[in-house]
Parts: sequence; structure tokens; C-alpha cells
Amino acid sequence: MIKKPVLKSYILLFILAAIWGSAFFNYKIVLISFDYFLLAGGRIFFASLFLCILSLIFFKSVKFKILFSKKFYIFFIIGLTNYVIPFCLIAFGIEGMTSGLAALLMSAGPFYAIFLSHLFKLDKFNKFKLIGTIIGFTSVFILFYDQVYITQSTTIKSVLMVMLASLSYVVGGLIIQKFKKYNNETIAVLSMISGTIILLPICLIKLHSLNFNEIGINSILSLIYLGVISTAIAFMIRAKLIFENGLVFMSQVSLLIPIFGLYFSWLFLSEEFTINMFVSLFIIIFGLWVLQFGYKKN
Repeated sequence: MIKKPVLKSYILLFILAAIWGSAFFNYKIVLISFDYFLLAGGRIFFASLFLCILSLIFFKSVKFKILFSKKFYIFFIIGLTNYVIPFCLIAFGIEGMTSGLAALLMSAGPFYAIFLSHLFKLDKFNKFKLIGTIIGFTSVFILFYDQVYITQSTTIKSVLMVMLASLSYVVGGLIIQKFKKYNNETIAVLSMISGTIILLPICLIKLHSLNFNEIGINSILSLIYLGVISTAIAFMIRAKLIFENGLVFMSQVSLLIPIFGLYFSWLFLSEEFTINMFVSLFIIIFGLWVLQFGYKKN
């Protein structure tokens, strides 16, 4: 039963936003020692390892035997779209831009979700959703034009990579919605195991040619952080908020992620931002705020 949000709910919402917002500057730190595939594979591996340990102790509802049934492909598709593709694309794209910009681009995900949900007749536009979506894509256009054509500090390829990562998350979410008959814990654990299996052959080849003497301790710690905190623990907080306070309340985390992303990028990496990036931030927040009215109307 969905309950009215209390102080604890808002604290968890801010913690979730801080965790996801902190992922972007940690990507930068990991890429100092590891390449894109080892970053993505390591993040999924540590997340799946952590959740497997928890499932053996706490999550007794995880049905591991499904991976050995005819339905195993479902979790490979979920793992591919929710973890493998977006993690790799973010790693590819973020090397050519600031981590703060990546956080801003990723925060446009809810606007893609509204558009695709309407396209596949899973959810209908109302005036608030339409206006919010237009505002959201306007903010993306400002970022694209500013970083690629004015400041020329970012390549079109990098922007498209991060935007495709955000789109992959949305597609993955729609796939999860289709197979919602499985509980959240089972989907998370089995899809992360599947993602690890998908990237395992590539990661083994990469590890064979890796110079271990050049690996920094900060990169290792950031990789473990991305897996355990930004992936595994973030999932559990997200699930708790959805179960207790509903999807609409949890979706407000998108209002806070770019703020934390920009702040951490400035604090830990001393990244500078353009005026248009801050303008885009306020437009994104305003667009997401308008979307909330569309959800409430439904």
C-alpha cells in the first residue's frame, strides 16, 4: 500500500539523488586506469556479487533457477538494455565531456520515457506531459548547441553516446514493465548476473593485456563504489521508495540528480561550467516539475 511521504522518504530521495549524481565523476576516476569495457563489466560484476551475497542472507525471494530455464533470455535482455549498453555508452561518451554535462544529459531520461510510452500506447500525453516533454528537449538542444557548436569542448559523438545511454535505460525500463510478474529482487539480481556474463569474454581479453602496475587505487575504489553503491544499493533504495511512496514520488529524483552531478564535478574534479549549462539545468528542473502534474492528472 502506497503511503504519504514522510521525512524518512525525502531523506532517502536525496540520498538516492546524491548516489546517482556522484556516479559521473567516479566514471572519470575509473577511466584513468581502466578502459570502457572493464569499467562497465567491473561495475556490473561488483553489483551482482554484492546482491548475490545479500540474496543468500536476506532476499530469499530471488529465484536463481530461472537462469537455467527457457526464460533465461528475459534477464539477458534486461541486463543488456539496463546495464551493459548504458554503462558502456556512458563510459565511451563521458571521456569526451565533463562529468557535470553527462549528468545533465542523463537527466533528460524521463522525457524520453514519456515520449516512448505514448508512442507504444503504454501511457498517453496530457497537456502537462506534452509541455514538460517539449521543455525537456529544449534543454537538451541548448546543451548540444552550447557544448558542440559554441564552446567546442565536446564532440557530437560524445553527446550522442550519453543520450543513447539515457534512451537505453528507458527502453530497459519498458522491458522490465513488460515482465513485472517477476519480483524486483529477482529481476535485479538475475539481470546483473546476465550482464556480467555478457561482458565476461571481453573483460577477460582486456584483463590479459592490462598493465596492473599502472592501476591506481583510486580507480579501483571508484569502480567498487560504482558497483556496490551506485548500482546495487541505489536499486534497493529505488525499490523501497516505489513500494512505499509510489513511482511518481520516486521519479522526482530526476529533479535532484543534475544538481548533485554538477556539484560533485566541481568539488572533486574542479570542472567549470558555462552559463548555458546552468540555464539548461533550470529548464530541465522546470520541465520535470511540469511532468509531475501530468503524472498526478493520470
